[in-house]
Parts: sequence; C-alpha cells; structure tokens
Amino acid sequence: MDASSANLFRLALAFLFIAPFIQKPLAAWDAEGHELVATMAYGRLNPKAQKAVTALAHEMENPDQAYDAVTLACWMDDLRKNTAMPYHGMFLSWHYIDIGLEPGDPPPSLDPGDDNEVHGNVVQALKRAVVVLKGGTDPYVKTKAMACAMVMHLVGDIHQPLHCATHYFRASGGSLHHDAGGNKEEVLNGPPGDAKFNLHAFWDSAWRASFDDASGCVVLDPRYQEQGVHDPQNVRSLAEALAQQPPSPGTDLETHIDQWARESNALARDFVYRELTATESKKYCRLSSVYVSRANTLARQRLVLASWRLATLLNNTLGADGPINPPPPYPAGSPSQP
Repeated sequence: MDASSANLFRLALAFLFIAPFIQKPLAAWDAEGHELVATMAYGRLNPKAQKAVTALAHEMENPDQAYDAVTLACWMDDLRKNTAMPYHGMFLSWHYIDIGLEPGDPPPSLDPGDDNEVHGNVVQALKRAVVVLKGGTDPYVKTKAMACAMVMHLVGDIHQPLHCATHYFRASGGSLHHDAGGNKEEVLNGPPGDAKFNLHAFWDSAWRASFDDASGCVVLDPRYQEQGVHDPQNVRSLAEALAQQPPSPGTDLETHIDQWARESNALARDFVYRELTATESKKYCRLSSVYVSRANTLARQRLVLASWRLATLLNNTLGADGPINPPPPYPAGSPSQP
C-alpha cells in the first residue's frame, strides 16, 4: 500500500471510530446510559414505587414508542429529537448548569425563580420536579408523570461531570467566554489530520469507551450503539453487573441536589479538565489510554451512584409508606424484561 492509500485508509478507520460521537450538543448521557440508570434504580424500588412509576410512564406521550418504567428516563432527550411530541424543543437548558472551575468565575443561579421552559438549569429543574413528585404544583412541570420523567432523566444528567461544569476564559479582546461544558473543547482522535469530537460528547458515552492502541483512537463499544427505538434489554446484562458494584459505604444517597452538582463540578475540575493533554499547537487536546480507562471507570461509578440516589428519591416520594427494604434487583415481570 502506497503512502497516499495508507493515509486514506487511516482516515476511513478514524471515521469509523469517531462516527458514534457525531451527535447534537447537550445530549447528556446517551440513551443507553439513561436506561442503565433507570434499570438499576427500578431494581431498588419498593413495590409501591415500582407500580407508581409504571403507571406514570404510561401517561407520557411518544408517537414512536410507548414508555415503560425504564424508557421513561429518555423522555427529556426525546423532546429534542421528535417534532411530533408535546413540549418539543422545550427545557433544553434544564439538562445542565454552567458552574465555573475557578473561584472568580460567574456564580450560577441554583434556586427556582428565574427559569421557565426556555431558561433554567438542572439544579432548578430537579427542585421543581421533586416538588410536583411530592404532590405540589409548578407552572412548568404540569403533571406528576412529567415530573417523574424529568427526575428519572435529570438525576442521571446531574451526575455527568460536564453537565455541572464549564471552562471560563478571556478572549483576546478581554470578553469572558466559556466552552459550554466541553462542547467547544475539541479532541483530536488519532494522528494529526484525523477526525475530532468534542469533550462533552466523549463524556456522554465514556461509560462504553475504550482506547485502541493500534490506531491511537477512542472506540465506543458497538454493543451499546443507540438504536432507532429504546431497547432496555440491550443494557440489561451490564446493568446487572454494575448493580453488584454499589457506591462506597457511607455515601450520601439522600436528595441533596445542590451537593450533587458541586460533586460533579469537583470531578470536572480535578480530573476531566486537569488531566487533558494538549496537542503541540494547543488548538486541540488529546485523550490518552490512561485517561480513557479512568474516564470509563468514573463514568460507570457515576451511573451507579445516580441509580441509587434516584431509587432513594422515588422510594421516598412515590413509594412512601411502602416496604422499608427494596426487593431484590430485577424482579420477575419488571419492565426491563420485555
């Protein structure tokens, strides 16, 4: 193979590796990531909470596929994609919060009051949804079913480090800018001239990412590639394996939403950004094999922690007065067993 053919082959190979990263900004954990959280959380719900989540899921509309107690966690992302759904295009900023990495960065607003269907952040959104889940009302979260869908999705989102962090910097003219939670931080995948993806997109799928030493590229496990319709069965085996790796003893599982955001922000500051390797031109960054391996481990830990906290929240609201001890994971007839 001559040099020209080798370069074309290398570029084609790099595109195959990067293609799964081509997605819209603000996607949060990919659909399978949210299904992992929901599947693990469902296994920890008491029967009363399980019954309530299942009933609420059936109230939510999607012209392409009916929701169950697992796929309901994808409703907020489905709103971005499906123009036929009620509330299409709304709540886009409710998935994240721009918290800076340095003490002097602009402070975010954490409390509901200055948000609506177009403006807001994940901390405000979760606080609103929890109020409705407890039986209260909210001008934007119209029903308990809607609140349940939001909680199931946003508890996952708030545990993705780059949904609670952004890098502020001064442009040459002195104006303050930020990288939109890594969406504007380009990562070079492979040798110079090869494909690129943004840092946020990588972290959305880091739980299924690995590093291919032969090509020098990040690879996503094709077993969990997003399909046209939601299929929780696709992640069931991984959910069962991850469910055997609970959070560390003493981990706070109660609904402390502000603290969840600060926790993710600290991970972004101390690892996500700090451990990046800049290219020689400083224009892009690279992800080393060590970085990708650590990111994969951390992302899976965050998904597990999100599932435990989600289960605690749902048991304390929808499952209040139910059995104290949750049933064993994945009871017969659960919606994660279609």
